[in-house]
Amino acid sequence: MANTINMTEGKPFPIIFKYFIPILCSSLLQQLYSIVDTIVVGKGINDMALAAVGATGSISFFIFGFIMGLGCGISILVAQAYGALDYTRLRKSITMGVVSTGFVAFIIMITGIIVMRPLLVLMHTSEVIIDDAVLYIVIILAGIPLTLLYNVFAGILNALGDSRTSMIAVAISSVINILLDLFFIVGCKMGVEGAAIGTLIAQCCAGAFCFMKLRKIPFVHIKRQDWKIDRALIKEEIVIGIPVGFMNSVTAIGTILVQYFVNKLGVNYTAAYSACMRLVEFMMQPCAAAGMAMSTFAGQNYGAKKFARIGEGLKSSFWLSVGLAVFSAILLCGFPGQLAGLMLSDPENIILCVDFLRLCGGMMWSISFLFLVRNTCQGMGFTIVPMISGFVELAARIIAAVFLTPVLGYMAIAIAETGAWTSAFMLNGVYLLFKLKRLIRAKKMI
Repeated sequence: MANTINMTEGKPFPIIFKYFIPILCSSLLQQLYSIVDTIVVGKGINDMALAAVGATGSISFFIFGFIMGLGCGISILVAQAYGALDYTRLRKSITMGVVSTGFVAFIIMITGIIVMRPLLVLMHTSEVIIDDAVLYIVIILAGIPLTLLYNVFAGILNALGDSRTSMIAVAISSVINILLDLFFIVGCKMGVEGAAIGTLIAQCCAGAFCFMKLRKIPFVHIKRQDWKIDRALIKEEIVIGIPVGFMNSVTAIGTILVQYFVNKLGVNYTAAYSACMRLVEFMMQPCAAAGMAMSTFAGQNYGAKKFARIGEGLKSSFWLSVGLAVFSAILLCGFPGQLAGLMLSDPENIILCVDFLRLCGGMMWSISFLFLVRNTCQGMGFTIVPMISGFVELAARIIAAVFLTPVLGYMAIAIAETGAWTSAFMLNGVYLLFKLKRLIRAKKMI
């Protein structure tokens, strides 16, 4: 039996924290795998192979971010239906989401495979690494169905308050992934394709584990009538999910443009940037986990129409986010060279990482607060403003990269990243406070 949690009753902070811990462990395990994968690729092959994999990171984020955004439409409606104890709507949200998201994902997979090389050429990807980059990303794209199933199943479990199963699934996936990386790359000398194949096999195992756990929840058992097309529900999921997908993709476009400017600086900068972003993404995972916990809490309580309780949960999560941001900042600001040295061999590349990591570390508070307020908005089903904030992030990245790179060089890339975090946080934060006050006031007048 999965460990579902109804978050509409009891003191908010203990419930949020109990849910947060497995989410945190899952996020750290995923990022730890990502770093180990980077180490195996960088040390097991060479820095150029690492640059090839890193050159596809922003494109992967663009594609998978959109697909996972669509999947958010499923998990948000599932959380709201669970909070309202409407199990018929819950099951229909799952089936209609699988139908709509699966169709869109298939189209994206085919299109992505066709346009990948021209896109990498357009991004000024070095000829030294472009063949490996294309090989790696095409294999990953071919496995979109496996990745989608895992994310849908895990998202449903998280929406029901069961973050423990997802944690175990990630642990299984990470161990399998690392072992396969060592086998394919170190043992079989396969190169970057070994890393891609290992990732897909591990995703398949994680998805199967989540599916087996879902089968043990009685009210999630899908019936034949649940597959009957419900256009209104599909439309609702699209209305919620599309803005999240666009937000992720627009944010990814910003990173693709930043990658373009990094690639123009030279292959050493591409390798350094890849290592920096892996480290920054790892350090921001605790902050992201707090935001994800708040998303489910907000979704369930919105479904139960307990709007004031959402505000109570937000206050509880604020200090948690502060502590997590401080911890990440200490590591990034205090040990930048040592952390970069875990993934890079060339001393010149490591030096390029130091100031970049220190600036990002000093601004971790902004990304921590951004995760908190944006995920709360999305959990309540208000996804338009978070999408708009994605465009704000894009504008911040473009302005900093275009106007500051000629003056500051590589450090302009770090400024572009942190400027995007801060501007998006301010927009989402103001909107959330305004929306919550209106909901609470309207509820009191009933």
